[in-house]
Amino acid sequence: MLDIGIVGLKNAAPYIDALKHSPSFNFKGIYDPSLLIEDIHTSEFNVFQSFGELCSDCNAVIFSIDDNLYYPLVCEAIRHSLDVFLAGVHSYQTKELNSLLMLRDEAQSVVYVGHKFIGDKFFAMLRQQCDHPLDIQCNIIQSSNNNLVSLARTELSLMLMLARASVHRVAVNVYSSFSSVPDSMRVRIDFDNGAVGNISINRYGLNPEHTIRVLNYNSIVNADMIARRFAVIKSDNPETPIVKEMASDGMIEAETQLSAFYSSLMNSSEPYNTLENEIRTQLACERIREKMRINFNVF
Repeated sequence: MLDIGIVGLKNAAPYIDALKHSPSFNFKGIYDPSLLIEDIHTSEFNVFQSFGELCSDCNAVIFSIDDNLYYPLVCEAIRHSLDVFLAGVHSYQTKELNSLLMLRDEAQSVVYVGHKFIGDKFFAMLRQQCDHPLDIQCNIIQSSNNNLVSLARTELSLMLMLARASVHRVAVNVYSSFSSVPDSMRVRIDFDNGAVGNISINRYGLNPEHTIRVLNYNSIVNADMIARRFAVIKSDNPETPIVKEMASDGMIEAETQLSAFYSSLMNSSEPYNTLENEIRTQLACERIREKMRINFNVF
């Protein structure tokens, strides 16, 4: 079992629950500099008095909050040669991600970045069908999230994994129908290998929707990310599509991500979602934000 601790009480609950039911991890406790003395005494789990104490007692650490206020602690954990799981890096600056990349390489540690889809077996199965993408189309309708850039970032990271290439050019159009902020966004990505990606995001619709369509050299893949089903139409037999479906295995997102994290550690394999992928995504998102400032004065 791998001794592991958590930094940040906020959003720690799903990770604590996942660790309690995991045969792979030994949950040693939590560290949060904002906890009061009375909170420490009444806590149901061990609370470390200092981050150094956590580093001495653990082989790996989970940062349960996507907040760059913890950036110095992430750096310290890597310097202690701990393997690190980051719940997200949307709040990190590009220079901070580059610094983490350098520290990771120096310490030979594993840094796994959590992602809602990357690390899921369904997405891994989908990616196997996309060997030579020419055109990638992502369509999202999600009224529960007003942050279009955040939704675009999630799709960008998926696109980068599917295209297996870097971003060459970004074009953005935003529209507003019902309010003073954008209600829909269209993003076109030109990749350096010649592939093209298009992201369509809408905040208004009858039902939530998340689909991905990939045109390969010899096949077309249509995926429904919500239903967890995709169909592959191959050029040699277009009348008989191959349909694949993967029902949810009942694992909550935290369990799925931690299972993938543990697998990369035990197999000495590259994490599903790497710092390199997040840096490429971050750079593309910066260009999206800049285009939005020019085309739609919302920032």
